[in-house]
Amino acid sequence: MSIAKLFWFAPLAAGLLVAADSHTLVTPDWIEQRRSDASVIILDARPEAEYKKGHIPGALSINAYDNLVESTPQGDKVFQEWLTDTLGRLGLGPKDQIVVYENKLGMRAARAYWLLCYAGQPTVYMLEGGFEGWKAKQLPVSTDSPAARAASKYKLKPQKKYLATAQEVAALGKEKKVVILDVRRREEYEGKSGSEDCTRQGRIPGAVWIEWTQFLSADGSTIQAPEKLGVMLAEKGITPDKQIVTYCHRGARAAMVWAVLDDLGYPKVKNYVGSWHDWAAKKELPAQ
Repeated sequence: MSIAKLFWFAPLAAGLLVAADSHTLVTPDWIEQRRSDASVIILDARPEAEYKKGHIPGALSINAYDNLVESTPQGDKVFQEWLTDTLGRLGLGPKDQIVVYENKLGMRAARAYWLLCYAGQPTVYMLEGGFEGWKAKQLPVSTDSPAARAASKYKLKPQKKYLATAQEVAALGKEKKVVILDVRRREEYEGKSGSEDCTRQGRIPGAVWIEWTQFLSADGSTIQAPEKLGVMLAEKGITPDKQIVTYCHRGARAAMVWAVLDDLGYPKVKNYVGSWHDWAAKKELPAQ
């Protein structure tokens, strides 16, 4: 299925759209046709135990999910050092074409995808349908560990236009042309539930809510139809002329929504990668 990237033209209120091909997703066939290309690197973002049970041949395991980011100068330093080390140990370089996948199209793949985009990696995709889509095509599965790639001295080129800090979110919340988008479950948004490792529950004041799953197809394998997304976003006042900041608990679900909005052609989208875990820990910041 080809996903559309949408460009919104003036007047925005009229909702005029022009579609082009996705720059975010590739299909299992795309990978199968290129598996002999040494520049095509496949990253499996699932838990390592699942990876060991079976994966796309040649895929490397990456844990991009468990790292938490703190919005402080020291936290930023630690985050960038961790990211540089993680990508370097995988032997990645600027000429690689990287495809990230998990079971379907989910938050683990999305967080890895966003991290790679933030790192300045030029060519990154997510696999439409994920590992389940791969197996449904009856394509080969392996339990063998691929030959280790030589570690690289990864040169991080932080794309700050993709990342929002707590301080920035607090300042942006006062602006009219800004939407702070909470993509967690409704119970988390309403402060009725949440992760036990957060010091408090609630939401960023003024945040708009759309659960991240609404951006995906019913089976979670691909991005929702562009026409449906356009209506849903417009109803919430989320238009391409605004600065959009996505957040969740640790920036993973938010990364998926970031990727969808970026694919739709929204020019100003940031992921508050520290998300609620970071915000809740800063007692000086307000919560609803």
